[in-house]
Amino acid sequence: MTKETNVIIDQREPEIMSVILLQSGINVERKQISPGDYVLSDEYAIERKTINDFFSSLFSGRLFEQVERLKNTYRKPLLLLEGDLSEGLQDRKNTRAFWGALLRIEMDWEVPVITTANLAQSADVIVTLSRRLAKKGKKNVSILQQPKIISEQDFQILAVSSFPGIGPELATRILKKMSSVKRVFSSSKKELLEIEGIGKEKAERIINLLELQFEEED
Repeated sequence: MTKETNVIIDQREPEIMSVILLQSGINVERKQISPGDYVLSDEYAIERKTINDFFSSLFSGRLFEQVERLKNTYRKPLLLLEGDLSEGLQDRKNTRAFWGALLRIEMDWEVPVITTANLAQSADVIVTLSRRLAKKGKKNVSILQQPKIISEQDFQILAVSSFPGIGPELATRILKKMSSVKRVFSSSKKELLEIEGIGKEKAERIINLLELQFEEED
């Protein structure tokens, strides 16, 4: 007997995403899929791209091909653009190419684009959409087996990647250097700057966030 699943995740996506969805009560299945990175029903699918991946696929010519295939395959496609947009555009010489690509995707192909700061926020979008579809009675896709349990190392990566501008790859690099999440949280600006991929601005943002006093909103 098959079990019902809410989301099929492409196996090349970070495994920590499975953890977040499972903890949110979303059944998942991991397997290689194309087009898209997340399939929520016969109609709904999501392509997730980090800022760097967006630029890379834009200049290689893959971006529009991927979006067009997604649009032709699913009636309700969605593009998740993940990362710090201002930071991602900071050193780009031709920022109009980025805005032009977004306008083409949203206006010509009518594919919605949602921006998120990090992987955790992307997961929130997927969870929210999955629950909306469940309420509407959308048919789920079948799952043949349960996904494997994710390790404590993946939880460590998730904790560090929650910082602005820190993705899973950079979070892994930081943890290899610092050895533990506690060590990361107590690190100095000088120590952070010694890690490849962390510049002055990013280090300052991390330190400022760690030292910021929490004030509950009214």
